[in-house]
Amino acid sequence: MPFGFRRLATSRGFVHIRLLALFLAAAVSAIAMPLTAIAKEESEVPGAPHLLPDDTLLYVRVDNADEFRQSLRDSSIGRMLADPKLKPFAGDMYSTAAELFDRISSEVGVSLDELLAIPSGQVSAAMIPGNLPETDADAADQDQKQDESPEAIRRRIERKRRSQNALAGLFIVESGKQTDDMMAIVGRIEQRLLDAGYIRRNRTMDDVELVLLMPPRPGRPQIEYFQHQQTVVFGIGYRTAEAALEQWLGKSDAPTMADNARFANVMSRCVGAEDSRPQLTFFADPYHVAERLVKRGGAAALVWPLLEELGISKIQGIGGSTFSGGETFDDINHLHVLIDAPRDGFFGVLRPQTVDIVPPNWVPSDVTAYTTLQWDFAKTYENLNKILAVFQGDDPLPRLVEQPFLEATGIDIQQDVLSNLSGRYVSVTWLEQPVKLNSQITARGFELKDPEAAKAVIAKFREKRPQALSVETVAGSVIYTSTRSRRNVPAALRQPEPSMAILGDWLIVGDSRNFLTRMIQANSGSRGRLIEVSEFDLVASELGGKLDGEKPFMVSFVRGADYFRQLYELAKSNDSRQFLRSVGERNVVVKNFSDMLSRNELPPYEEFEKYFAPGGVFGYDEPTGIHFGSFNLKPAELVGRHRRVHGALPYGDIQADVTVGGRSCGFLLIAPVV
Repeated sequence: MPFGFRRLATSRGFVHIRLLALFLAAAVSAIAMPLTAIAKEESEVPGAPHLLPDDTLLYVRVDNADEFRQSLRDSSIGRMLADPKLKPFAGDMYSTAAELFDRISSEVGVSLDELLAIPSGQVSAAMIPGNLPETDADAADQDQKQDESPEAIRRRIERKRRSQNALAGLFIVESGKQTDDMMAIVGRIEQRLLDAGYIRRNRTMDDVELVLLMPPRPGRPQIEYFQHQQTVVFGIGYRTAEAALEQWLGKSDAPTMADNARFANVMSRCVGAEDSRPQLTFFADPYHVAERLVKRGGAAALVWPLLEELGISKIQGIGGSTFSGGETFDDINHLHVLIDAPRDGFFGVLRPQTVDIVPPNWVPSDVTAYTTLQWDFAKTYENLNKILAVFQGDDPLPRLVEQPFLEATGIDIQQDVLSNLSGRYVSVTWLEQPVKLNSQITARGFELKDPEAAKAVIAKFREKRPQALSVETVAGSVIYTSTRSRRNVPAALRQPEPSMAILGDWLIVGDSRNFLTRMIQANSGSRGRLIEVSEFDLVASELGGKLDGEKPFMVSFVRGADYFRQLYELAKSNDSRQFLRSVGERNVVVKNFSDMLSRNELPPYEEFEKYFAPGGVFGYDEPTGIHFGSFNLKPAELVGRHRRVHGALPYGDIQADVTVGGRSCGFLLIAPVV
């Protein structure tokens, strides 16, 4: 994967939830399975947390698959793909995926359409600790004489160690009227296992048949499943589905995940943050996951005591949720990290402070994203040195970083750099034209306590390395640009230009002189500023509501349309298409995607752009952990459609159209009528 695509796939945080949902929404919209508007009784199927053990390691759950599919259709991405002008392209996307799925459909016995249509209510998957069988021998080898050779003994010790830290899985699918299709898939999986030597056993518990597939030899997991009340529970590991059935039927007093205080604490911060039920939730116990993986790995277990000494066990849990946003929001997302106090060891580097969210004057009006946070960088550096000292000996950063850097540049990291930082940091992203793989440019700003002292440090560096920087004055500000440049940069890539400037109290660094020039112009007032844009005011006001009195250490403003625009322009680029064709010679997935682009002429970008609206991200610190949230506003067109269908909303609204960077951006500000 080329660097540009890898960067697009791994950066930008919450905003890519919308873009990663693109294919899923296309699949859902192409299925075209309209839901019947019938009032349904509450399902008698217990929620997954009431069936899972209290020490569950990883968990993800869709609350209701039918409602989730409908929410995808109603989302801006879903409506975009259902647009008559875009539907042929979306349909071809789905057909391409269906063709790829045909390669495995013969194994499971259903088409992609049928598979996506099976879940009806809750869908859950979980990783849980593996249970040890009552005996080391299984159905296939219990009568065999035990081998006492040294190699056999070593293998048994290794197998026992791994078994004691085994991992198991449990899957819960409420399939409703499609239960027969679901059981057909399970039947095919069972037949495969029987052909591989597994032995089938079954037992009945309150008229529910529990099927046990016993492995032919040690090292393979036991498989268990049952179907009850149009719900299939499938377990990988000893007493997985069986324990879940006991919980369901009230035959077990063992604590469940719902009784886990850490799970309840995390979910209360994510689920209780909104008025409606979340459509998707997840939870992870990273400490115990890592513990089991390390102890299964033999030699890796030797470093585990050091990691525990540094406080890795303080991570009590990580969880999150996703909501459909109703009339105002396209989606709302929460993520909570539960951390034990005090924050020392590893967590000594977490030093968030309350941030001023107002963009500095140098942030241009047409940026793709703006992020600001407040952090105690000096304290983080100090605690990082303590952590590294556990592995590298005393004062590793002064020895391995500071001294070599001082000799090479003449700059003292602590005295010349860290001591001059106020703690406020700003990151801004801009899409430079013409669009290339690395056209999404990021510049970073650090607020200074003493700008003149920073200029003196730069002067000292230039004395030490007189040929390293070129100097140019733009609108009264000095730009320092690295004289080193990459050679033979491919035509599909932008030539990076590492540059920096001091604007007022800010040191700004980036790799685009063009972008830095635009920031200087914004700072001088000759170019529009983000602080003057109504879109930012709208998102900031909604951020205030989501914070609910909490003081943020991080806030972001994001225009998702610009990220999509880069993908759109790259898809139309001849260079990109040629690259995809060449990669497609070795990769069938890329080949099918390349062929799809060749078959379809992309609609004008404006047909996509109207389905996007800005969004925001925030983070705040609390005594028990760190909380993050994000949201995307609904485009004005979708809110207007809701009004036409359902009548006037109980809100006052202000329609606004602003022009930013040559683009018309419409949005709707909705506020309660007073």
